[in-house]
Amino acid sequence: MTVATAAADTRQRILEATATCIAEDGVAAVRMAGIARAAGVSTALLHYHFETKEQLFEQVLRHSYDSSTLLDQESLRREGLTPAQRLAAYLDRCLPSDDLLERDLLLWQEFGAMSPRNPSMAAVTSDFFQGDVERVTSIIEDGVADGSFSTTDPDLVARTIIALCDGLCTRVLAGDRRVPLAEARRVVAATGSALLGLPEPLPLGTRSRTPSLPSQGRRMRTSSPSRTPSRT
Repeated sequence: MTVATAAADTRQRILEATATCIAEDGVAAVRMAGIARAAGVSTALLHYHFETKEQLFEQVLRHSYDSSTLLDQESLRREGLTPAQRLAAYLDRCLPSDDLLERDLLLWQEFGAMSPRNPSMAAVTSDFFQGDVERVTSIIEDGVADGSFSTTDPDLVARTIIALCDGLCTRVLAGDRRVPLAEARRVVAATGSALLGLPEPLPLGTRSRTPSLPSQGRRMRTSSPSRTPSRT
């Protein structure tokens, strides 16, 4: 293994360990020493790669989002035949529908709560929200072009659906018995259908599952989560 490869591997382990620690315990409880232990590195090596906690948090957010976006694209290639199927597959990944998404959404939720008082974090989460809107808008525009969707404002519909997913995601993660995952899917499917003039609900919940997290990455916080940013 070359020096560059070893450094990249260490950085990857630190980012993954940080994501898991934050999802399990929350940003307020996370310490650099704890992250170092979880990643199997020294605190000095952790600080070599990330000088400050703020720098580490921003990079772990970008890492988590970029990794999820790659899985989004894979899901669309594998299952997105029609615009309605592609849209459903994408929106289903905006909800905590498997272990990895649950971990990532808890992570993004923590960082979203920081955004109102942290300009640099707010800029990152704003970029991610816009990325979601642009991808959903593109799918909707394809549906309008082939006649399967009916709307004069794809961007407005995209923003509405993403915002709806955010709110429902918060309730699912909070363990709200009135809004389990199945109910969140039903509401998104029905609302998307109504906004796009479809005769049937969008087919959410039919995609293949994302690979599960390793067992040590599955324990989640039991406290009620704060508000969820859009995929951030």
